[in-house]
Amino acid sequence: MTSKKSNIKVVIGAIIAVVLVVAVIVGAKLGQTKNSSPADAIGGVEAANTSGASGTAASSSVSASASAAIQTTAAADSSATEAKELFPLRTHTRKDCTLAPVLVADKKGFFAEEGLKLVFTGELTEAEILPSILNGNNDFADSHPNGLALKINGGAKVIGVERSIIEPTADKNPRLRHMWYYANAKSGIKTWEDFKNYKPGKKIKFGGWPNSCEDLIANKVFDKLGIPRDRFEWVTFETDLEQVQALKQGLIDVTMVHPPFYDAAEEAKLVKIGDSQDAGLGEAAGAYLYYFSTDFVQKHPEQIKGFVRALLKAQRWANANPEQTAKWTGEFIGMEVKGNHYYSETSKIDDISIQPWIDDLIKNGLIKEGDLGSKVTDVITHEFEADE
Repeated sequence: MTSKKSNIKVVIGAIIAVVLVVAVIVGAKLGQTKNSSPADAIGGVEAANTSGASGTAASSSVSASASAAIQTTAAADSSATEAKELFPLRTHTRKDCTLAPVLVADKKGFFAEEGLKLVFTGELTEAEILPSILNGNNDFADSHPNGLALKINGGAKVIGVERSIIEPTADKNPRLRHMWYYANAKSGIKTWEDFKNYKPGKKIKFGGWPNSCEDLIANKVFDKLGIPRDRFEWVTFETDLEQVQALKQGLIDVTMVHPPFYDAAEEAKLVKIGDSQDAGLGEAAGAYLYYFSTDFVQKHPEQIKGFVRALLKAQRWANANPEQTAKWTGEFIGMEVKGNHYYSETSKIDDISIQPWIDDLIKNGLIKEGDLGSKVTDVITHEFEADE
């Protein structure tokens, strides 16, 4: 973990410095992928519940803009004039835990009500996402606050505009919690405390990304238990399923899993040792932000406002309709999904939920106090919070 800490700022800076080179790669990948609305892949747009708050059965009436969107989706190439009625918002194709809110907003017509059309442009690796935003191939992405702070500290001109995932309260279904942590049954690890005496004198291989949600939660737990952070070596993978497979094979000692992949971990007979509630951070344990480039925000403030309203409706709907949300997510991903995350039901970003993520970067020595990215105001804007 120590060597990865020292290299992460160099990596972030290098990503931004070579953005034009990476842009060629990203552009080539985008050129091979048919741009589309995700709802097109699973039956098209449904009639929207125009209140967006109750999450009950869809309303039989649809706003004029939503009707136009349904017609456009049903006959995507029939009329260039119709296509121009909706402002396209482009983002990388998601087949992971970040999919559900944007899929619901598209499927329920919430984007269309705001004069917007969601366009998935193709799958990207983690390293390709930021360059695609900076070079304009994509308009928005999402990140935990610490990841966004590192991007900004490295010189990326991006800003968080709205909350997405949050950690649910303890009374909610545990499957909605941000992450579950697992060990291999052969390791003998059954609880967080078991790491105190595990592999003395050796590094413990932890599957996941440093300076993300994946180590923040674990760091907070280990700090409370007095287990030094430098005992862990972080081994990165592109997907949760790859981490599950690596842990099953004994290539790593411990990993985390996001919904909707808890079932995969259970089927692999991994041992659950804890979850994101154990960090004691409350809703901050799941804090996730949608972000745009500052250039896009300055040029298209009305579209940003519409985006925030649409996602707010979608997140409330997803929380109120978890089964249907999971069904649509599974249809798009191509595997059975039994649960998703829990999402913020307010667009108002709580600074208190952002601060722990920045504090952890400062503690790790990746950002210095006073540097760009070291303050909540560097990372998010309250300008676009919707009236409620």
